[in-house]
Amino acid sequence: MRFQGKTALVTGASAGIGFAIARALVAEGANVVLTARREAGLVDASAALGPRVSYVAGDMTDQDTSERAVAHAADTYDGLDLLVCNAGVLLPGSILNQPLSEVDHVIGVNLRGTIASVAAAAPALAKRPDTAIVVITSSIGRKPAAGLGVYGATKAALHYLVPTWATELASLGIRVNGVCAGITETPGLQAGSEAIPGLRDMVIGTNLIKRIADAEEIARPVLTLLDERESAFVTGSVWDIDGGYQRGGRA
Repeated sequence: MRFQGKTALVTGASAGIGFAIARALVAEGANVVLTARREAGLVDASAALGPRVSYVAGDMTDQDTSERAVAHAADTYDGLDLLVCNAGVLLPGSILNQPLSEVDHVIGVNLRGTIASVAAAAPALAKRPDTAIVVITSSIGRKPAAGLGVYGATKAALHYLVPTWATELASLGIRVNGVCAGITETPGLQAGSEAIPGLRDMVIGTNLIKRIADAEEIARPVLTLLDERESAFVTGSVWDIDGGYQRGGRA
């Protein structure tokens, strides 16, 4: 129960990696606030995770959602200790034909939404000891893949922002790190597989570990980075948890 008495905010937490992170935090004693765009998914997720979980529904491209979630944590649990920025969207498309409305949406959720979450949470985190932020990025942000250019660009930007935020927030006692996740079994992967034929086989063939990750395999390193006892001297780092995807063959 290493997070007993702590409160965490997890964005994009109604399913997939975010849900797995929230479940792991609850199992370790934390109170958890979930955010996502669709309230129905949050209702189901919070019911599955138990009484120490609540939620705030809203569009992560709207700064008001982040501010409401932080305020909810403060009002409901008397403060905020941990932030996990997981909300993201993947809309496959070539630069030759992807509608700019889709480009705007991916940038809005993945980049603007994450910036808004960190900005909203930082003042609340600064009021508590041993606070930490973990940003979920993607191996596509390090190793380009055809058809995922805009998504990869937003994740590459987060790789830059993690050490920037670590530098800016160090004086407030807030550690900031990232987890660069490889392709993981999530509803997003299912949608991507339908849009990009052969995506699963491509990823498995490229990984050094010849399979796709379970969401729990991403959640465990996230908890390590959040834990002050395990990672007190770690900030500004982005850990690659990708099955060796970046070391394999061409995507």
